Amino acid sequence: MLPDTLAVIPYAGTLPTGFFEVALPSGVPKPDELMLAALFAEEAERYDILFITDYAQVRLVGLFPKEGGEARFGFWESTPAATAAGQAFAALEAEARRRGCPALTGPLDFNTFQRYRLRVGAAPSWGHFDREPTNPVYYPELLKGMGFRAHLTFESRLIRPETVPTVYADKQPLLDALAALPFDFLPLNADTWPQHEAELFELVQAVFGANPAYRPVSEAQFRGLYNRTYAAGLCPYTSVLLRDHASGQLAALSLCQPNYAPLGLAANQPPTFQRDYPRLQAPTTLLAKTVGVHPSFRNRGLMNALGAYGMVHFREWYQQVIFCLMRTDNFSLHFTDGLPAETAHYALYRKEL
Repeated sequence: MLPDTLAVIPYAGTLPTGFFEVALPSGVPKPDELMLAALFAEEAERYDILFITDYAQVRLVGLFPKEGGEARFGFWESTPAATAAGQAFAALEAEARRRGCPALTGPLDFNTFQRYRLRVGAAPSWGHFDREPTNPVYYPELLKGMGFRAHLTFESRLIRPETVPTVYADKQPLLDALAALPFDFLPLNADTWPQHEAELFELVQAVFGANPAYRPVSEAQFRGLYNRTYAAGLCPYTSVLLRDHASGQLAALSLCQPNYAPLGLAANQPPTFQRDYPRLQAPTTLLAKTVGVHPSFRNRGLMNALGAYGMVHFREWYQQVIFCLMRTDNFSLHFTDGLPAETAHYALYRKEL
């Protein structure tokens, strides 16, 4: 039986009043409810959705794929009160068992294009960067106390200025080989983004489609996050697409941007490189954010080529770099293996039912 203070509300076309104002200790800004309403309306075609809250200490959304399979939880915020969190998750777990779901996974706000994962441990020296998971340090412990375990793990690695000369000495052969590669290097910025937007959507689906926890999104949802406004914040000197000479197909992408977090931009003020880069104080930090290779072009050294391309102009504009949110079993980690680095850790959690 549910506690009297706990509400479990099936999604019926509207967002529950006040739900997204409940329990925000992580400091995440209140979401834009118009954007959320559109997101929930779209995803309701794929999920049965439950809102769970006591309207004081915890909020939680249960996501049940209509085709069956494991359940997910997302949009979770909680105070440290283990009882409140435990009651909400117990209600979610009871519903998942009733539906025959084999497991619960999260936090995952529908898909990997939205917020997901938790940061594990204390905040790193850089504080946070754009779209990095940020949460109170007690969140992982709350989940562990309820029987969840880290299912997928991720890392961000900061390469400091004193290590950069070592990187260049180590990677010089890759820099020397760039010109001979049978690919066109297409710089990405606000002006060039629209030329490639349709192909970019297909490339991203192909590159990340096999990743655990990934689910395809509509082109409308993709463009809501990745568009010309987003592209205006990219670093135009290190962000690039690779196009294969022989087939004309896009083969790889690397989306990088300065770390704008020290500027404290408002949530409704997207960064632009031209306006905001000159305002950054040293040491300026490059974020290597979204990097990947199309499955048809893997095992051809293109991940290293993307890294080398970023190095061509790096020292003109930056002093250090963070390789962001790499899955710990992903090949992209190898580019920085063996280099001194500060590492932050993250996890996506799972509970077998």
